[in-house]
Amino acid sequence: MVSEEWLRKLNKEFREAGVEQRRRPWDAIRRYSTEFNVSVALSSDLAKRIFEWFKAHSKPGAHQVGSLYEAVYFYDSEFWSVSIPIVYGTVELNALESLYQMPEHIKTDLISDNKQAWDYMVFWADCVDYGLGLDDLKKTGGLDSYGMKLLMSGDQELRAATSILKQPRPDSRAILTCRMAVEIFLKSFIALKDGLTEKQAKAIGHDLNKALDKFIEVSGYNHWEAARSKLSGFPSIHERYKKQEVPLNLLWDGFAMAQSLGAVTIREHTERNTLEKVMVSNKAN
Repeated sequence: MVSEEWLRKLNKEFREAGVEQRRRPWDAIRRYSTEFNVSVALSSDLAKRIFEWFKAHSKPGAHQVGSLYEAVYFYDSEFWSVSIPIVYGTVELNALESLYQMPEHIKTDLISDNKQAWDYMVFWADCVDYGLGLDDLKKTGGLDSYGMKLLMSGDQELRAATSILKQPRPDSRAILTCRMAVEIFLKSFIALKDGLTEKQAKAIGHDLNKALDKFIEVSGYNHWEAARSKLSGFPSIHERYKKQEVPLNLLWDGFAMAQSLGAVTIREHTERNTLEKVMVSNKAN
């Protein structure tokens, strides 16, 4: 178990370094994992001890933080939060636990439908790779700076769409945010993979079909041709000044495409590939 002396010494170091109080328990877990060469699960007594200690030595409410990454999944005519926790070391994630707001009987209905269960597992794998891999990518040197700038812009759009779709009554204008995320992620992939200047990006403009063409050409992922039919679900960029009235299923299609493109980019430049493990597991069953 972590000692009081170790925690006090580390907290003094964090204080002198100006580390925000809300970050300290997370950084402490990372430090412990590295220093003692062990994996620390967030559900472990060790992690709980660290969180409790820092909570007791911080401003009240300073540690009310969310997940590492949060998305939404559409099922039974509702959008459900999908939470990806912060993890250090090697831990096993549970796909159904990520649907923390979904009642157990609805989860049972979801997994009893093989097609629906598979759809969720693929989406969950995208969320895991995206959430955990984005931080990896930010620490990777030598990547195209314009591509990284686009990727982080796309991330902002994706997270904004999540915030809108999590509302009790999702706003149809989320479709415009999803559209921007799709456009930016396509350009980001191209830039990181093959290079793309701002002038070339402007030449593509807001034409999603043109961006998808270039994406497929650069990536060689011909299976993404099947996604072209869903591009028609996005309004023209010129319609952004109009009131949007979009069915929930089309909002989901737009969000799911954006999330998937983000994950594809992350997998291209990191070792994250939860999707591959999910597919191998499915073949084994």
